[in-house]
Amino acid sequence: MTGKVHDSDGFDAAVDLLVFGSGAAGLSAALFAEINGLKSLLCEKSDCLGGTTASSGGIFWIPGNPHADAHSDTSDAARDYLKSELGNNYRSDLAEAFLESAPAAIERLESESDVKFHAVPWPDYHCENTGGVSSGRTIEAERFDARKLGDDFGLVQPPYPFLMLFGGMHVDKRKVDTILNPFRSVGNFLQVMGMFLRYGMDRLKYERGTDIGAGNALVARYLYSLRHRKADIWTNAPLKELIVENRRVTGAIVTREGRTLKVGARYGVVLATGGFAHNEQLRDELSAQFPHEISFASPGNTGDGISAGRVVGGAIDSDLGSSGYWQPASGKLREDGTFEGVMYGYLDRGRPGVIAVDKDGRRFVNEANSYHDVAMAMFGAGFGKGNYFHFVCDREFVWHHGLGKIRPFRRSLRKHAETGYVTVADTLESLAEKIAVDPNGLMQTVERHNRFCVTGIDEDFGKGSTTYNRQFAHSRAKPNGNLAPIAKPPFVALKIYPATLGTAVGLDTDKDGRVRDRNGHAIEGLYACGNDGASVMRGNYPSGGITLGPAIAFAYRIAEHARRKKTTADVHAAGAPNCRGGDQ
Repeated sequence: MTGKVHDSDGFDAAVDLLVFGSGAAGLSAALFAEINGLKSLLCEKSDCLGGTTASSGGIFWIPGNPHADAHSDTSDAARDYLKSELGNNYRSDLAEAFLESAPAAIERLESESDVKFHAVPWPDYHCENTGGVSSGRTIEAERFDARKLGDDFGLVQPPYPFLMLFGGMHVDKRKVDTILNPFRSVGNFLQVMGMFLRYGMDRLKYERGTDIGAGNALVARYLYSLRHRKADIWTNAPLKELIVENRRVTGAIVTREGRTLKVGARYGVVLATGGFAHNEQLRDELSAQFPHEISFASPGNTGDGISAGRVVGGAIDSDLGSSGYWQPASGKLREDGTFEGVMYGYLDRGRPGVIAVDKDGRRFVNEANSYHDVAMAMFGAGFGKGNYFHFVCDREFVWHHGLGKIRPFRRSLRKHAETGYVTVADTLESLAEKIAVDPNGLMQTVERHNRFCVTGIDEDFGKGSTTYNRQFAHSRAKPNGNLAPIAKPPFVALKIYPATLGTAVGLDTDKDGRVRDRNGHAIEGLYACGNDGASVMRGNYPSGGITLGPAIAFAYRIAEHARRKKTTADVHAAGAPNCRGGDQ
């Protein structure tokens, strides 16, 4: 082990658990530490809290969670499902730790903090596989009235702009259908009017709406709970390096307000800085098989925790099915010439009437599969950095469902066509020529697809044949709700690139989140969770919430492990100001 050694009595501050990163993993580690009677310090390098979590759907995959029907699932079934999904990448120590601790972590949060959840009727993404279920394992954070935070609301990282209406009204999936159909019922109309009135009142005082949901509500609830416990939180406080004494990590060097500070950590340092999605050098090293340029991870996810852990001997666990978690993305040029990725949206994703085609004009994937599966099919088909495929649909599809950044019910596509975001043509042949796709291939593919719409059976990729697919079906499409013809000009094409939601390769950790060296030995005093630790899902995507669920579970285990160290230290050295507890 290498690293700079400092005098143990020379700290500028000392806490029980020092946490870097303020996504779900870091926030959970700090809050669980406080719940366990440990003094924590949460350090975030940006000026806001939340990281990628703040713009996420706030979904957690928690088999056996307290909101599920106790008779609808078993730990054996969840274990079988993970084994079927992860295959040879399955790591039993991490999987067992996750399945054991995830439900307990949720129960602890709900009983001892303001972090609250509710069930979401969301299926496992491949629920037809062994051990899969059609609902019960997925939960999400309750919406939150951010006015409770007062001035601290400004510390919550706003969601990405494309997740908000009117520049600041946060809309999650539960509210989308209501907003798109305000006149469907009196109830819908009253809800929409209430949302607009609330938002208008909010903007008289706040920079954005205070009725927040999804990942933004989760971050706000964590912040509210940490403030209630008077936990210390430092923003604009990046990790510079870890401090090592006698082969043990005892703290870290942090910069804050122009000062370089040495912060001691009696029972451990937690690395939860979000992975390396925005570090090109680490991407080239650890994700070379999956070339890409776009990421929807927080811009601050530059591998700080992973790099610091490697300096003190932490090993990288890269024996995964994929180096990251993936999302198809469209893109547009900003006014300054930079490229902005646009997430493949909930409104258009997998809906009837759109196909994905390659340069030959041929389909290569079931378009209604999960975002991760579609992106993995892209890599399998040779798409990658600088390469793209096209979604092809007709104008009627865009009117009903939108397309990428284009919202439904837009009367004209002229602006988007003029900027090059989409390509529009009166015939499929001319569309193919404009997007450099084989015209004969495209016309034959559309003709074949349209025949499937009549029979209701996608003979090529089985679109509409799974529970997950059918979530995106539409009642207008019959006999298969995921299939509708592409027939009414003009025709529209949108370029799609691969993008990361987050990275899966990370520091090698044991079942308690302790970072291990190349010999498999735990580095005393050093933990990692979230995307700084290699994922228990091993780069596979069994269901929605498979990053946030493990983030909470392993943060819980880390805090429990640190609590046991404190208990041991208290027994042997009660009241010692800088007690050192050995790993248990």
